[in-house]
Amino acid sequence: MNALAQLQPVRDTLQTLLLHQKLTDETQIFLQALRSGDTRHAWGMMSISWEGMNCSDFSSMISEGLPAFGRSTATFIGLVMDDGREAVVDAFLYFENERWASCDVTLSLEESHWKIDRLALREIDWELDPFSDSEPQLTSRTHSLDIEG
Repeated sequence: MNALAQLQPVRDTLQTLLLHQKLTDETQIFLQALRSGDTRHAWGMMSISWEGMNCSDFSSMISEGLPAFGRSTATFIGLVMDDGREAVVDAFLYFENERWASCDVTLSLEESHWKIDRLALREIDWELDPFSDSEPQLTSRTHSLDIEG
């Protein structure tokens, strides 16, 4: 048995399912807070790496740099991956005009609590304005915007 296997006990399937449900719930709560304009709640869910940014600056960053989060109408959570200390949750933001954007929400474990550490928004197969009513221009490109604290 190697040293890494001795340090990290293997989780059983139920533990993994429960953890992934918790990560899904935390991500849904975070994205719902952004969607409802409750950036104070969302800011409170951020990891220690964001402690240098106050709530007002966080709110401005979201509204000016990532408006898709506030303008989405629904979220679907896809794949959840974790290593026990960090997790990436794959989510899809949906909009009234039937368009969508993919995003990754990375969480980190801090003192037994999962906190949002990074956001990555990817807009796939349509122009960068998900709010436009015009027909999407299908392409093979992927645009990415990563935000870290």
